[in-house]
Amino acid sequence: MRYLKPLGLATVVVMGLTAFIGAGSASATVLCSTTADPCPAGQKWPANTSFDFSVLGGGLHVTDTAGEEVDACETSTMKGKITSAGSTTETVTGPVEETTFGICTFPTSVLERGKLEVHRIAGTSNGTVTTDGTFRWTINSIFFGSCIFGFTSGTSIGDITEGNPAILHINAVVEKFSGSNLACPTTQVMEGTYTLTSPAGTTLSVSGS
Repeated sequence: MRYLKPLGLATVVVMGLTAFIGAGSASATVLCSTTADPCPAGQKWPANTSFDFSVLGGGLHVTDTAGEEVDACETSTMKGKITSAGSTTETVTGPVEETTFGICTFPTSVLERGKLEVHRIAGTSNGTVTTDGTFRWTINSIFFGSCIFGFTSGTSIGDITEGNPAILHINAVVEKFSGSNLACPTTQVMEGTYTLTSPAGTTLSVSGS
């Protein structure tokens, strides 16, 4: 029997996307338009900067704990806006305001979007992305009904690799909030690669300050 597909997640990344994250320093992170630490004056991404991460190839893939693929989406987009630009004492944060996923096995709809945080990975210009708030989406099937999946606050969803364009690598454990145990695997892993498409032609580097 085929499982339902938890797909839009990645966008939420679902699901969301969207803002950014980190490991290393838990309290000091900024996004920089050049690879430097500290970030030079005038190169720091300011608050209200909009961003758009999109899956440009390879799609999103969701597998169960046995490694069997239970769903895949060919396209996905995460859009948002930085509300905290970060500092020597704060991390970069921002809400995921819009998510899309296309060419999926089952219709997928976002129910709830939270924020993302970006934390610098010590010794690098890369960052870890974690959730601030809950992300939830529903997968609908005429055969099994609906399954609701998502991330709880504090979940690490992947890493940002600095560059022009920067890449967001999603590799996250997805939780099931409700739905049939038969059709909706309790635990799944979501993987996908998002490319920063906006602001276009801009370096995104994660700096400590």
